Amino acid sequence: MRKLLASGVLVGLVASVFVAGPASSATSDTFRAKQWALDRIQVEQAWSVTTGTGVTVAVVDTGVDLSHPDLAANVLSSGADFSEPNGTCTKAPGKGGARTCTQDGAQDKNGHGTHVAGIIGAVANNGVGIAGVAPGVKILPVRVLDAEGSGTSDQIAAGINYAADQGAKVINLSLGFTSGVGEAVKVIGGLNPVYAAIDYAIAKGAVVVFAAGNDTVPLCAEPAAHPKVICVGATDKNDLKSFFSNSDATLTKNYVSAPGGDALSCAGDIFSTYLASAPDQAFCSTDKAYEALAGTSMAAPHVSGVAALLAAKGLPGHAIIDCIMRTADDLGAPGRDSVYGYGRVNAFKAVTGC
Repeated sequence: MRKLLASGVLVGLVASVFVAGPASSATSDTFRAKQWALDRIQVEQAWSVTTGTGVTVAVVDTGVDLSHPDLAANVLSSGADFSEPNGTCTKAPGKGGARTCTQDGAQDKNGHGTHVAGIIGAVANNGVGIAGVAPGVKILPVRVLDAEGSGTSDQIAAGINYAADQGAKVINLSLGFTSGVGEAVKVIGGLNPVYAAIDYAIAKGAVVVFAAGNDTVPLCAEPAAHPKVICVGATDKNDLKSFFSNSDATLTKNYVSAPGGDALSCAGDIFSTYLASAPDQAFCSTDKAYEALAGTSMAAPHVSGVAALLAAKGLPGHAIIDCIMRTADDLGAPGRDSVYGYGRVNAFKAVTGC
């Protein structure tokens, strides 16, 4: 198990050896059998109602692989890069060499954002790779973290504001500060731009979804602690709380659980799209354009996908949040609890019950 952290920014957990797990599917996607999480939250049943067509979901992250064969058809060209707004820059060899910059938009250089985007909206039934929770959506790639997974509060805030202005109905942020660090940054005002951006996006009708954090503490890590976002913890293949996942002992947050893997085996983790040229090459798949990862980073996009399905039905933001909480499968102690929150999200129950 390896935890990827950079400058306090949480970007997930990576797993070990892959063994394919059973799954039933009516799609032609070659790796669909590895996607146990879709079966757990009854995604294909939900598609009989909606696949999310007409909804834009922003992935505010390390960017997205814009040419990925399982994503390109669903990725919007209007993405933006707030991490390297001038593009990729290199300096010519020798003293006084000129600096040349190539604008490459929101192209992922890490792999994390591509993995998140696939969970939400990979093209389904195309004979390639995997299926997303909401395969009818359009993905708006917003790059706020660099190749190392690091970014600033100002960059994240700018990304949220941009997503809201572009009309994103759902904004996924599988990032956050390490528990303790985030709270300290908040005290000194370092999170003010992010909180203001979240308020702005919500006021424009967006549902904002954050990963809870991977520090095994009973609190949503900042900025997931914002009172109006959905804070998402992780569960494993057996619907047990993932050992690394943060939770919500305060019982005051919009806290819900979703599949995030166990970080112990590739078969128990979340299989999704990946960046074939990523510095950390995929090791859970023979195809480097796919990978199995674990973390609340992977749990959050499952909820964002369900939120998109509900947005496609015309539900406003506040109703989407209420529906996701109300229709989640109750786990642990009866009713809302500090470990699973309102329960583990259920796509089919959500789209048929609201």
